[in-house]
Amino acid sequence: MPQLDFNVTARGLVKHWNYFSHHIIASPGAAHPMQACFEEAYVVMAAARTMPLLDDARMTAICRRFNERQMRYQGVHWPEMYDMGYGYNRDEHGVPNCSCVADCSSTANGMLEGVLRFPHLPENPKVLASLKVFLDHCLKNYRTDRGVMGGGIFRHRPDGPGSTEYWCADSLFAKSLITYATITGETQYFDAAVPMIEYLATFDYKDTYFKEWTHAGPQQILIYSSEGVVAALASPQMRSRLQGPLQNVIQFSQQAGPAEIVPAQAPNLEKVEFAAAQQPLGHTIWERLVARHAEFLDWHHQNQLADGAFEHPRDDHYRIYEPALAWLLLEAARGVDNCAWVESVAAKQLRFMATDAGKLYYGLRANDFASGLAWLSFATAGEILKKRDPAAWEAALTGVFDRGEEIW
Repeated sequence: MPQLDFNVTARGLVKHWNYFSHHIIASPGAAHPMQACFEEAYVVMAAARTMPLLDDARMTAICRRFNERQMRYQGVHWPEMYDMGYGYNRDEHGVPNCSCVADCSSTANGMLEGVLRFPHLPENPKVLASLKVFLDHCLKNYRTDRGVMGGGIFRHRPDGPGSTEYWCADSLFAKSLITYATITGETQYFDAAVPMIEYLATFDYKDTYFKEWTHAGPQQILIYSSEGVVAALASPQMRSRLQGPLQNVIQFSQQAGPAEIVPAQAPNLEKVEFAAAQQPLGHTIWERLVARHAEFLDWHHQNQLADGAFEHPRDDHYRIYEPALAWLLLEAARGVDNCAWVESVAAKQLRFMATDAGKLYYGLRANDFASGLAWLSFATAGEILKKRDPAAWEAALTGVFDRGEEIW
């Protein structure tokens, strides 16, 4: 079973570190280096993980400037929410086009990464206070009657209690709750995440409001759902809280009729029966969550192409999300029970992303979002390899720098 390769990982990490080291994101200016702040947040996460791998203090500065800017602009877009970098146009009532819980939660997760990786920074109490304001605002204003997160403001329409539940906001916000509670010890935020994680474990991800599974490609759903799922599975505090029975297991009630088989969205496969579907699902939230994650991992295993990429529907234009898959697979491999085997799936994608073919396929070092997600994947692999064999990791890095032509 192929594992992470030291040389491949070092080469991919250095290429993306070099690109973003010369990017405006590394400058001290206050302007948004990337229009969508949630996209920038993944670059920030990668920078935080890269700092100890390359001993580059500029990476810490990237995280600090991001956190300072998000605190400075908090509430400018919409009270208590983080600025998204877009969606500013307001209607006649002064409501912006967008102030999304999902996108703001990605920003919050980027901020939390800096606090988590650099606990010595003097501004961390201010950052955590800002995050608490954001979390409490969303829990008060956008949580539904069942305890599940709504979408926030979308197309000038603000959600309220009992409003539409949105799977992406649910996952990313649950991750924010879990990470914040882990850092601060404020256990009420673990408790708040429980119904959200149950929702992720049972919702019909093939029949969502925006039809992402068929219209945007499964990768988008698998990435964003997995952020909350993996955060919960890797948390001992959440594991103990998820041992209870399901409370709201029926998420959708469709009109009765002939069953429609939805194939896995890869043109080279007509139909995939998920292995997880053949197993008992269990009656606790935790058992359902484990089964749901197994279903996701089975999709990755079934749909990875020989070169390491994942085939998309012909009309898909969401390929830029895909470089995040290796990151989430590696988070599961190192932090979730019985998931070590998926390192081989991530390793094949990283090998592809380190080549010129991968650069062209994903637009790496050209499209910032895809590049940031790839950087995060390589940085996570670097963390695993440095812990596994520090000497081999240093030798691989030295080889890349000695062969300077590989940096670009």
